[in-house]
Amino acid sequence: MTDRVEIEAPLDSAYQGVIRLIVGGIAEQAAFGFEAMDDLQLAIERLLAETGGDGRVQISFEVDDGHVRTRIGPLREQRLADALQQSDGETGTLSLRRILSTVVDSYGVEEAEDGQIVIRMEKLGTPLS
Repeated sequence: MTDRVEIEAPLDSAYQGVIRLIVGGIAEQAAFGFEAMDDLQLAIERLLAETGGDGRVQISFEVDDGHVRTRIGPLREQRLADALQQSDGETGTLSLRRILSTVVDSYGVEEAEDGQIVIRMEKLGTPLS
């Protein structure tokens, strides 16, 4: 059975710890091991850090045993969409695209209304031992 969890939070960096705590709880519900939980937290934190910190964000999670789908948005940051679609550039550069390619199983960009975007990510977990 798939559970759905939705939150809305300020993009202000003061709330990053709260969002990290919620993501940790979501990962626990999906029976993720520590590394999978940390990967999901890192992906969401880095993505939110790239938004510039103004306004609010909606984050939704679809949670199954060993599987989490996440949607973040709508966001006004077209540069996020551009950063996720362009090549990685120089070797050794920690671009947003490179980080997400490393820590989540898939990600993509969807257009929302008024030129905004929604970032979707999917993470398969390594079960707790």
